[in-house]
Formats: sequence, structure tokens, C-alpha cells
Amino acid sequence: MSGLRFRAVQAPTRTIRVGQPSDRRFDDELTARFLGTPGALASAEHEIVASGLVEHLEEQAALFWSTVRGTTRGHRYNTGRATGREGYGEGLRLYAVLRKLKPHVAVETGVCNGVSTAFLLLALARNGEGKLHSIDLPEVAGEDYEAGTFWDGKGGAVIPPGREPGWMVPSDLRDRWELVLGRSQDELPALLERVGVIDFFMHDSEHSEACMRFEFDAAWSALRDGGVLAADDVNVNAAFADFAMAQRREPIAIGPKLALLVK
Repeated sequence: MSGLRFRAVQAPTRTIRVGQPSDRRFDDELTARFLGTPGALASAEHEIVASGLVEHLEEQAALFWSTVRGTTRGHRYNTGRATGREGYGEGLRLYAVLRKLKPHVAVETGVCNGVSTAFLLLALARNGEGKLHSIDLPEVAGEDYEAGTFWDGKGGAVIPPGREPGWMVPSDLRDRWELVLGRSQDELPALLERVGVIDFFMHDSEHSEACMRFEFDAAWSALRDGGVLAADDVNVNAAFADFAMAQRREPIAIGPKLALLVK
């Protein structure tokens, strides 16, 4: 499947949720504190299933492993972390957030293979407005890198040889997307200066405490009142909790490691 075409929304024949008991807590919290409408997540799920995105991502995940096997040079990659996918419950909630927020300008750091990116772009396409600006410093499976190229705590998220970051994103969703290659510490200030006020920010790049604090400070200054700042791996250090406390905001958890703040 090279791209997506929106089909008539119908009852889903499969679930896209992670399937863990804790998902209900995340659904309830997001609905009560941000979405407001009890049926918002169910509607979002219907739209995603109808779009064919989940099937597309499953096909690309299979292609990922058929490509990466034999190129790992002794590296061992965890399936979920390497592809950037550990189920689609968090993608569903991110999609629902953007459907509600209807951002004109969204910014994301960390793309990897493009799973979360695809959910964000699908929401923008369904909204009929908005653009996503992404920054990524990719690691290619099997490649050797000089020490210091990536932060010391980086996990196993990689892209296949010969692919660009976000290669899993369907072609039909790419017209609302701009990708910048490089470190967020180097590229984010110029990007924010260029795009001006933003409505949504997603951190999923280098999860070092220094980088997370840098991104949160920079993005929050550019974020409009009522805008959303989301972050993955919020539990790896104190950066997100400290930032939320400093801004006097109570985080909304939308996954085991994923949370957002509303400005």
C-alpha cells in the first residue's frame, strides 16, 4: 500500500489499542481532561481503521524486519523499539488530540521510521488544515558511527539501510509534512523562528535530560495559549516533571511513558 484513501467510516473489524488494562485509565483521563466528548476516542478509532493506516504500518513493519535482518552486525534490536511501534494505542490518542486541537502549525522532534508521525499527519489530513514540521537525526541499522554521534542512553530505534526517516509514512499524507535532518539542539531554534507561533509540539528525540529541558523551554515559548506540548519517555529523568511543576501544569498521561501539557 503506497498511500491511503479515506473510506466511509464504518465499525472497525479490529482493535488498534495496545490491549493492556491500563489503557482504560489513559482513555478516561484524556477524555475527561482534554477531549471532553465521551465518544471522541471511539470516533477517532473508527476514522483510523477506515483510513487503512494500521494495515499499512503493519506491512511496513514486516518490510522493516525483512530488510534489517542480516544487516545488524551483531546488534540486537527490540522489535517495538527498533521500529518505533509498540502497539497503536498511543497513536490513537495522539490522533484524537490533534483532531480536537486542529493545529495550524505542529512541530515534532524524533521521527525514526515514522509511526507516530503517520498518526499526526493522518489527523491533519482529516482536519483539512495544518502542517507538521519534524526534526530527526536517524540511526541506520548496521551502520557504524563515531562515538558521540548519538546520546549515551539511546535505545534501539533504527531505520533500515537505504531509507529516510519517516519512510513508513504513506505517500498520501506527505503533502502536509516537512522534515529537517539534524540534532534538535541545532535545528529547533531556527525552525521555531521560521514558523512562528505553534499549536502543538511533540518531543520524541534525544531523551537526555539536557535535551529534553532545552526542547521544552524552546517549544513552550513558541506555543500559543491553549496549545499542547507532548513528550515521550517522560519517566527517564526529571525533565518533564520539573517542567510541568515550573509551569504549574498537571500532566495528562496518554500512555505508560507518554504525557502532555496544555498551555
